Amino acid sequence: MAERDQRETLIGRKGELRDLLAAIQKRESRLVWGPLDAGKTALIKKAISEVPEAERQNCVYWTGAASGRKLLCHFVGRLYELGDLFVRKKVHADGATAISLNRWLHKQTSLRLRGILFTASTQGDYRFFIDHFPAPTHNMARLMKEIMYRCKTPIYLTGGGYSQREIGYAWSLYWNDALRVHLGPLNERSAQELLEICIRGFGLNSLDLEGFREDILRMSGHLPGSIVKMCELASQVRYHYGDQIKMKLVYLDYLTQANPTGFGSMQTLAS
Repeated sequence: MAERDQRETLIGRKGELRDLLAAIQKRESRLVWGPLDAGKTALIKKAISEVPEAERQNCVYWTGAASGRKLLCHFVGRLYELGDLFVRKKVHADGATAISLNRWLHKQTSLRLRGILFTASTQGDYRFFIDHFPAPTHNMARLMKEIMYRCKTPIYLTGGGYSQREIGYAWSLYWNDALRVHLGPLNERSAQELLEICIRGFGLNSLDLEGFREDILRMSGHLPGSIVKMCELASQVRYHYGDQIKMKLVYLDYLTQANPTGFGSMQTLAS
């Protein structure tokens, strides 16, 4: 289902994909920003899959929250897996191997991991992708800045916006529009195309769809991830009453899944 979602949520994104691919090939950092369910992750993964194999092998991806140390461990460990000669030299010099890599990583100080990462990044041809990451703190942004400018290694970050409120101290690293790829709502035609694909893909044609298309397009705000997720919910029997789809329940459950901590405010939006 995840792979299908990624293909579907890229409908209407040819321009954004082209811009991101160009930045990756030129080794230029970018912020990929837009609201929840705009398709940021799908865009990044699609772009990585389309770069030449030699470059794709050197794309290092991280998703989720992490401390600075956890991110350092992930990046250094991934460079080891990719066969980076400098990283492997340091690991093997301490008597560690691929089997004991995680133990070795946890024994290192953050300062040493930074030094190894900076040297390997400077010498290599890597690109780092950081997705679904909480707003970077001052220290995290400083680490990112050193990777980007001292090591000449691009970082591709996703965010809900580009202000300090939305991406923390990383806002200063992506300070103008030339450094950003924006994903907004789909245009009407692309949203309708995606909706029809989802209706067929989730087998909704057998149900009474009177008003369904209009409801989905309105409730989703033309955001591709919203369209896909609500259609997936609508395909489940518990949202059916005969051949009718209980759209209010679909919408409320979608909002709950999208932002479980903000359900109270979302109930107002749904009413």
